[in-house]
Amino acid sequence: MNRYLWVLVGMLGMAAGAMAAEQSSPNVNVVEGYWDTLVNVHVEGGAFPVPAIKSSKCITRDDLIPTTTDSRMNCRIVDKAIDGDDVSWRLQCSDDKAVMEGTGKITYRGEIYNGEMNLTLSQANGNRSVRMRYFMRGSRARACEAADLSQE
Repeated sequence: MNRYLWVLVGMLGMAAGAMAAEQSSPNVNVVEGYWDTLVNVHVEGGAFPVPAIKSSKCITRDDLIPTTTDSRMNCRIVDKAIDGDDVSWRLQCSDDKAVMEGTGKITYRGEIYNGEMNLTLSQANGNRSVRMRYFMRGSRARACEAADLSQE
């Protein structure tokens, strides 16, 4: 299960590349650009703190979920909703050894956002599971460049 804990630490990075086409929302209070994200992970029952995770991504109105791709699991966004400045989603991931499901929600405020994602990782045989909570903070760093957009 420890191997999967570290895969989960990278889960912040996996949702965007696995998601289906998103709705765009011109009313969300977000400034498009290259954003830096800092995530603090709390593992329920974890004996040791998980180091903060840093990631960066070009965020546009067509791609408002601030995650990047980096996972060995097959993941996809199965629901996404926009309500005012709030963006929420539901995530499902799996491989031959585990299943992971969770929900996330962030609130944009121009050039910053705050939010959280709650995930449960279960072994495929159903014997063990672990719950994690990701606390996310993001801030716009600069405009996106053509290279940033081509990597998405």
